[in-house]
Amino acid sequence: MSRTSVSARAEKALRGIGLTEYETMAYLSLVRAGELTANNVSTSTTIPYSKVYTVLDTLEKKGYVEVKGGRPRLYYPRSPVEALRAEKIRLEDKFEKNREMVVSELQALYEHREIKEKPEIWIIRGDENITSKIRETIVGAKKELMVALPLVPPHLIRQLLPTFETQIDHKIKIQLLTTRETIRDLPDILLNLAEVRIRDDMFGGGLVADGQETLLFLSQGVAREENLAVWSDHVGLNMISRGYFQHLWDTASPGLRG
Repeated sequence: MSRTSVSARAEKALRGIGLTEYETMAYLSLVRAGELTANNVSTSTTIPYSKVYTVLDTLEKKGYVEVKGGRPRLYYPRSPVEALRAEKIRLEDKFEKNREMVVSELQALYEHREIKEKPEIWIIRGDENITSKIRETIVGAKKELMVALPLVPPHLIRQLLPTFETQIDHKIKIQLLTTRETIRDLPDILLNLAEVRIRDDMFGGGLVADGQETLLFLSQGVAREENLAVWSDHVGLNMISRGYFQHLWDTASPGLRG
């Protein structure tokens, strides 16, 4: 690249910062030449003479160009470092003024109309889909997994045991809350992975992962395809689910097989 050539990427960057096509042409012509009259800028670019003064005046206001008085006036560029510093300050000031206006008017309108977030809630039907979501939730847990299993079908344990085993190396905290009857059917490896407590008066099962995901088992029909579960990452639901699990856990007994 020669000393006077400018890459297309540099030109595109100036446009990206906020210069118009004519402003970019004018500034580059001045950077190449050092100083020029308005007529020289026009003839060295494709900027019409009728518009060149407006373009140069705008560049001066933005901090890219300075002017020497006289007849004719001479225009010369500020260094790119100084020009871009001035442009950054100008844009930040402009953004801040607009931000204050937007927040002062729209935030009040937003709160007045009580616009609410749309929570992410999924209804999951059938054993196969529920098992898949359980597996996904277990694998996705990073720190903590709260599990309530008042009733565990044997086929579900067989399907999920390998998934629980993958968490051995992750060293996450697993709390398993189950019933006196169900604990007899749980495999030793699962009991060794988790801290287990017993509570016989649970009304349903579910999982809470890292306090950020909740999976609740709603029903267990005669046919597996009739079973239902609900998954959600809604903040409020997760707080309630985690708090309720913690209450059950704190009032449960140590999980010892009879």
